[in-house]
Amino acid sequence: MQVNLIDTLKTGIVTTILFCLIFSLSCNHTPTPEKCELSNEFYQNLLIAFTARDYCLVKNGLQKIEEAGIENKRTCYLKAMVALNEQKPEEAITALKKALVFDPDYGDARNTLGSIYMQQKHLTAAETEFLSAANNALYQTPEKAYHNLGKLYQLQNKHGEAQHCYSKAVALNQDYFPSHYELSQLYLKINKFEDAFQEIERSRTLSPEHPGVWLYLGKIEKARKNQEQARQAFKQTIKLQPLGFFGKQANQELNLLK
Repeated sequence: MQVNLIDTLKTGIVTTILFCLIFSLSCNHTPTPEKCELSNEFYQNLLIAFTARDYCLVKNGLQKIEEAGIENKRTCYLKAMVALNEQKPEEAITALKKALVFDPDYGDARNTLGSIYMQQKHLTAAETEFLSAANNALYQTPEKAYHNLGKLYQLQNKHGEAQHCYSKAVALNQDYFPSHYELSQLYLKINKFEDAFQEIERSRTLSPEHPGVWLYLGKIEKARKNQEQARQAFKQTIKLQPLGFFGKQANQELNLLK
């Protein structure tokens, strides 16, 4: 069924590209050229192909769009996402900067650019991009930028600033799991065990099958001197991920409890 979906997408994308190219050529030969635009349907097809991890199809589509001169901020952003999946951060940066030429207030582009800078340890540049996204009144998901700011400050051991940013993120979106999860770890690190417990419980409500949630629940319960609850949480971590990163940590914690 998935193969048929991708084959259908390929046919649709190729047809749309041909139409776009023909339309672009016709625009170039009219006395009063009209602005050629990419249809939303075609962009959505590219997103579906990206989700299906058919990056070759997406790249071919994006290349034709660029050649036809009908790219926009969204196609540049998608090009950056493909580059990131291929472990090509510099290409992603170039595409994101191009997206920002189309729209300097493009929140997703600034937030993603900041994430790349943070990975590259360009912390000042990362902070600038995150703040730009977070302070943009038109950005529909500012909690993502505040969350990344929190991670950035945590990397610098600025616990107060990190706590403020995570708290701002969950104030904007009460169901934003990443910030609840990071807050639980931050509170554990600074010995605010009851606050850590409240945040990890909220995280567990939002994502009950996440092995990391159970691992940190165990660590927090251990810090609260609740040995049996800690033991059960570590066992649940191993059940959910017996051989992975969290499972290995849970095994080590269980051995320390014995």
